[in-house]
Amino acid sequence: MLDYIAEQLDIDADVIAAFARRGPTRYEQLATIKRNHGFRDLSRPMREQLAAWLEGEAAITVDGPALLMRLIGKMRAERIIIPGVSVIERMTASALHRTDKAFAERIYNQIAGATRQRLETILSEKVHDQQSRLSWLRAPPYRVSARSLLELLDKIDMIRRVSPSKAAIPEISHPRMRQLAREGVRLTAQAMQQMSPTRRVATLVATLRELEATTTDAALGMYGSLVGRANLKARKRLEETILATADQGRERLTRIATVLEAMTQALRKGGDVAEAVATVASLDVIEADARVIRRTTKPGKPDAVGELGPEYRIFKQVGPRFLESFVFEGRRATSALQTAMDILIQLGGNWRKPLPVDIPLGHIERRWHRHLFADGKIDRTYWELATYFAVANALASGDLWVPTSRMHRALEDLITPASGAASMSSPALLQSSTPDFEQWMAAKAGQLDQALLSTTKGLSGKDAALFAGDRLRFPKMPKDEENDDRSRENALRVYRLLPTVRITDVLRQVAHWTGFIDHFTHVSTGMPPNDEKAFLASLIAEATNLGLTRMADICNVASRRALLRMQTWHMRDETFRAALATLTDAINAEPIAAWFGDGWRASADGQHFYLGGQGESGGTVNAHYGRDPIVKIYTTITDRYAPLHQTVIAGTAGEAIHALDGILGHGSSVELGALHVDGGGASDIVFCVMSMLGLSFEPRIPRLSDRKLYAFEPRMRYGKLGPLFGHRLDADLIRSHWDDIHQIIVAMRNRVVTPSLILKKLSAYRQQNSLAAAMREIGRIERTLFTLRWFEDPALRRLVTAELNKGESRNTLARAVAFHRLGRFRDRGAENQQVRAAALNLVTAAIILFNCKYLSRASEALRINGQPIPEDLLCELSPLGWDHINLTGDYVFSDSAMLDNNGFLPLRVSSG
Repeated sequence: MLDYIAEQLDIDADVIAAFARRGPTRYEQLATIKRNHGFRDLSRPMREQLAAWLEGEAAITVDGPALLMRLIGKMRAERIIIPGVSVIERMTASALHRTDKAFAERIYNQIAGATRQRLETILSEKVHDQQSRLSWLRAPPYRVSARSLLELLDKIDMIRRVSPSKAAIPEISHPRMRQLAREGVRLTAQAMQQMSPTRRVATLVATLRELEATTTDAALGMYGSLVGRANLKARKRLEETILATADQGRERLTRIATVLEAMTQALRKGGDVAEAVATVASLDVIEADARVIRRTTKPGKPDAVGELGPEYRIFKQVGPRFLESFVFEGRRATSALQTAMDILIQLGGNWRKPLPVDIPLGHIERRWHRHLFADGKIDRTYWELATYFAVANALASGDLWVPTSRMHRALEDLITPASGAASMSSPALLQSSTPDFEQWMAAKAGQLDQALLSTTKGLSGKDAALFAGDRLRFPKMPKDEENDDRSRENALRVYRLLPTVRITDVLRQVAHWTGFIDHFTHVSTGMPPNDEKAFLASLIAEATNLGLTRMADICNVASRRALLRMQTWHMRDETFRAALATLTDAINAEPIAAWFGDGWRASADGQHFYLGGQGESGGTVNAHYGRDPIVKIYTTITDRYAPLHQTVIAGTAGEAIHALDGILGHGSSVELGALHVDGGGASDIVFCVMSMLGLSFEPRIPRLSDRKLYAFEPRMRYGKLGPLFGHRLDADLIRSHWDDIHQIIVAMRNRVVTPSLILKKLSAYRQQNSLAAAMREIGRIERTLFTLRWFEDPALRRLVTAELNKGESRNTLARAVAFHRLGRFRDRGAENQQVRAAALNLVTAAIILFNCKYLSRASEALRINGQPIPEDLLCELSPLGWDHINLTGDYVFSDSAMLDNNGFLPLRVSSG
């Protein structure tokens, strides 16, 4: 470069080099720049002015890097010459420290001395020898039970007793309160006692506010779980009764008939009736037979509600206190329910207090009526049970809410962004104004009508078996076994060349390529981990299900305490999301990734994990997977195998409400246009939301015969398809809620609310709720259009199946990684399970990126050696292989790996 410049200037290049090395040159040039462009040095007065400005900026943020960038922008705008990085970093850190200190002092001064002493008791009191009161408050519930709910209510009562009631926190300081709470939920009682009094009190105030919200959510969730468990037990009792009736009914009826015959004969002959009956069966047996027959011959169809009576004792024990512990608010339609709740609180489970004369009944669902009115009067047990169950249903749907909760707030509050909060839109979606309803309706109605008419017209030319018994059907796609064998053979050829490596070295090399470890910043300092090996060991311990204790014994790089410190202070939802986004972008940027897909499609699938030990209390039993409790990790990946998002859901939870979390909640730069899910991830409301977002929703339909079609026109218009139609679509219903629907869509797009949270409430609404019904109507339009496409287009069926198979293959890799402890999760708390799932997803993403890099090099090596992979089979390769990676048992970090000139491990060419 110097030679080129010297040639242009017609001077010797050494002259230029000497001028650059000359000491005064930089200062002379800097003086020229200042003189010609009006720049200034950072003088002491100017530094004081910037310090004051920084403190004002620091009051609204706790993000050090963001504040640093604001300072740089300010200095550029003011034409101040920016000094060295260390100088502006110290200025930023000093401003943050002063603001933190002033904020803590402001909270401290608002709190009376007696309240401070109550706060201190949380740190000094012991629940038992090994647990402080603070640790007890933070502990998750052990299992779903009445005792666990009462313990949660005890925690809420204590938090309210010790928390200051008049600590005014301006909204501008909420980020700082959240930062203190993040620290407080991680600090031990001993660590807090070592803080300054002002910092300790401020941290406790923030922590207790956080704990009140999370414990409230836990209590409301536990109450819903108790209702769900009661329903499950009732259904099991009903099934057992029906089974017993089928197996023993004939014998029982025969015995009763024999008793009646013996009684008749004794009466006619003047004999002893009691003796005659005793010769047939004992009175206890006859009494038991009578009870069973009476239960199984109740008028009407047998239902589980009739078996809920034994569950009443649970709700009598916890119900009144639960209702009394919270301030419930609700819609106008819940006025009868709220009156009934007040009555339950007043009764307190005491049957010596009679029911009021004007007892409310408007909140009772119809399914209870058969059991509620017995012998001309109200059955108190069933009235109370119906009310308790109605409370759970209203909380789930959002008809009833608790202002101090995060999850169970009013729908309007959930979708309304906080005042002054910056919108963090998804990178793949842009905001849009509310579309005109009439234009939208005209276009959709025309599109739907045309698609239905086209399918009707085409039925005559199709195989009659495709429309048999008034049901749509389609033949199974034939398997191309020959092509599968060729793909497997070529995959083996490539993978044989990949280097054999430990999982520890895979992660170190991926960290070197991407720097993903730097995203795991410390909760307090914002700094990345200072010990790479210790952090990676902690990450591997979580992902492989090994546990920190055993990892510390095996890896020899850090103690269990050091690994726990890495997990506690560096691993949280936002750091995992940022690190995963880095790996996702890196995978999609790999040239070889273009072989696997176009990069704008995604698929989502759930994977179950059995629970063991204390973790069993955190799961639910799903009969599809056996009798052991499970949780599911619901993961979203791109068509290039790059993981986007993961979340832990209950074993019995529906997958449909979580389908959107991945495409709207990821942090990568991937722009998605379509989502594929299995049958369990599809619902009418998901179809609605995806359509309103402008995205294509393409689930796998396992059986067309189960699907209803919908239209705005009469069903007779569509000939043979007529028997397949459900009710006629209601355009007026959609029109009346058009603006409300768009508000919900905008809230999801801008990440004001998690899609699964809002969809759970909408899905829980009763059918008569007009907003949910309107969204279902839109979803039925889209579902019908897609069902017709699915029927007509074999290529679509192949595409969706292929994309979902990628997710299932990725689940196989995840199962191989999470190998230890028989693959059973032993984490009791939901937060710990989320960390384990996030670590597992991150490690699988690292393996995929590692494989992409080396598959590309191996394919090129085969091409150079004259053994290229056929072009038509390149897309059949998968970066999910792991035979060359030692995943379990050997967690040693190689300090001197043999890398080539490009920084890669050598391929095993000799074995190819």
